[in-house]
Amino acid sequence: MTSYRFENKKFIATDNDAGSLYCLSFSEVRAYQKQQSRVQMDGDIAINAGDDLLQYFKETIHFTQLAEKLLTAKNDTYIGHYPDYTLLSLTLKDHEDAEKNEAIVMVLYEDYSLLFYDDLLSTADQHIHHINRVFSQLSEISVPNLLIPYALIRHDLLTDRAFLRDIESTILELEIALTTQLKNPQNTILNLRKTLSNYKHYYLSLIDLFEDMTEDYEELLPQDADLNYQRLSNKLDRLYKYSVMLSEYVSQVNDRYRAQIDLNLNKTMKTFTILSAIFLPLTLIVGWYGMNFEGMPELGSKYGYLYVIGLSVTILTGSLLYIKKRGFWD
Repeated sequence: MTSYRFENKKFIATDNDAGSLYCLSFSEVRAYQKQQSRVQMDGDIAINAGDDLLQYFKETIHFTQLAEKLLTAKNDTYIGHYPDYTLLSLTLKDHEDAEKNEAIVMVLYEDYSLLFYDDLLSTADQHIHHINRVFSQLSEISVPNLLIPYALIRHDLLTDRAFLRDIESTILELEIALTTQLKNPQNTILNLRKTLSNYKHYYLSLIDLFEDMTEDYEELLPQDADLNYQRLSNKLDRLYKYSVMLSEYVSQVNDRYRAQIDLNLNKTMKTFTILSAIFLPLTLIVGWYGMNFEGMPELGSKYGYLYVIGLSVTILTGSLLYIKKRGFWD
């Protein structure tokens, strides 16, 4: 566990007793969850005396229940209100690899806050550095602990618009490629739709979360903090609309591809239909004269062969002229 105190618009590492923010990893939570002995004593949980962290929490929280809530809440964006604290879960994205998206869980108390992070993906100092970086840009910070979620998400959104612009460029290149060479873009389209769907869900869930948070802490949030959350919500709303627009753009490209496939199929069917219409009379002539009945006068004539050739050429030429005149073959 690492503890921090707030001073001069930034969090500084300090001793446990002097801290207002405590950072712990999920690995520590799981380890403590296994180590503690569950002996019922007057409604409290007896905790191993050697465990300083659990001794620190003994009088303030029911650690076993909280640990279970922490490990469950980190799976999605979430805010839950309990008699003594508020539990808040966020996700920090990795644009390159969704498997590296990091879950952040905060427990907000009246006097201090707990921040839980994934030590396989980051460190407490990295998160504190990001928080302090955002805080340095604010003119006033009267309730730093309540602004930690704002700072984490504000820093996480720094590259989102550029990332969405890259997706838009990819879609545009895909659309241009469809006009020059008709390659199957289904895999690319499915990946884009999946990515945009995840981002739409992400932005919308954060908008709902911060809306709930500002309403629940309306009396505690001063004007500067409320204004910061309002600006962040507006930014999230713009990013959400941008992702919706890109999702619709992908759908349009997909529809255009399918329409092009249908058009090409129609052209192919049209070609085969025209060829059938042209050569069907010739096939009929071949069938007639191929039977070689004795009653056919052309068989005994020395001009019979030329006659059939002339008839076939006449029918072929007439059919082509008729089709061309009617515009069946452009």
